[in-house]
Amino acid sequence: MSWDGLLGSGVTLTDSPAESARFGVGMSRLTVGWDARPGGPITGDGLMESVAREVTDLLRTDPAEVVVVRYPAESLVLAAAVARSGRQVLAAGSLTYWSAAASEVSGPPPAAGLKVETLSRVTDEADRVAVVDAVVADSFSGYGNHYAANPLLDREAALEGYQEWARRSALSNPDDALVLVLDGRVVGLATLLDSEAPDAHVEVLLAGLTTAAQGQGRYGTLLAGVAQVAGARGRRDVVISTQSHNIRVQRAWARHGLRPFAAVETVHAVRAGAIT
Repeated sequence: MSWDGLLGSGVTLTDSPAESARFGVGMSRLTVGWDARPGGPITGDGLMESVAREVTDLLRTDPAEVVVVRYPAESLVLAAAVARSGRQVLAAGSLTYWSAAASEVSGPPPAAGLKVETLSRVTDEADRVAVVDAVVADSFSGYGNHYAANPLLDREAALEGYQEWARRSALSNPDDALVLVLDGRVVGLATLLDSEAPDAHVEVLLAGLTTAAQGQGRYGTLLAGVAQVAGARGRRDVVISTQSHNIRVQRAWARHGLRPFAAVETVHAVRAGAIT
C-alpha cells in the first residue's frame, strides 16, 4: 500500500471490486490513517476510542466476506476493535516503510552491460506487458504477502494480482517504471509513484529482480536508479515498503542508506462462518 494512501487521521472503507473478481470472494479495504495513533500529531483525548468504535461499527455493517484492515502498528487497541466486530481475525503480517533522502541513497556504479532505463525506452508498447509479467512472476513467486494468511484466497490468483498491479502502474505511465537491463535483457523492475504530498517524494510501489539476477549486488543499481529519478524530478526522498518478514531486502535497503520510519499492521477480518 502506498504511503500517501495511509496519510491522515480518518477511517476509510472502500469496496475492492478488482480483488473480489480475482478471488471470487467479496472484498473491501478498511484503512486507519497514520496520524490516528498514540503520540500522533493530532491525537487528542478520546480520539483512539472514537476510531476504535468506528472500526468496529464499519466491520459489523460491511457486507464483504473479507475486509483487509490496515492500521498503525502501535495502535494496539485496534486489534480488539476488529475482534469486537464478530468477524474472524487473521493476522496477515505488517508492512515496514523505509526512506532516505534521494541524495543519500548509495549504489554501486553499473557493471559492464548493466543499466537502468525507463520501460518506455527499452521496450515496444506491445512488449511491455510481457516484460512486466515475466519479471514479477519470477521475482514474486512464493512471496509471503498478506493474501497467504487467508485460506479463502488462492495463492496463484494473488501472484496474478501482483502482476496486474505492476502492469497497471507501469503501463499507465511507462516513464514511472524503471527496468534493470543486463546485456539487453530486462532482469529487474521498479514501479514508481510520484507523490503529491507536502514532503514530496518518489515511492517505489513494487521492485524485484529475476531469480538469476539476484545475489550479485544488482539490486543496489536499481535503487540508485530510482534515487536519480527522484533527484531529477526535484523530489526530496525515496520511500519503499515491504512485509516485515522480508528481512533480506531490508538488509539491502540498510546497506544502501535507507532507514525504517513506520510500521503498519494488516489483518483480514473474515465474516463469521466463511472459513470452515
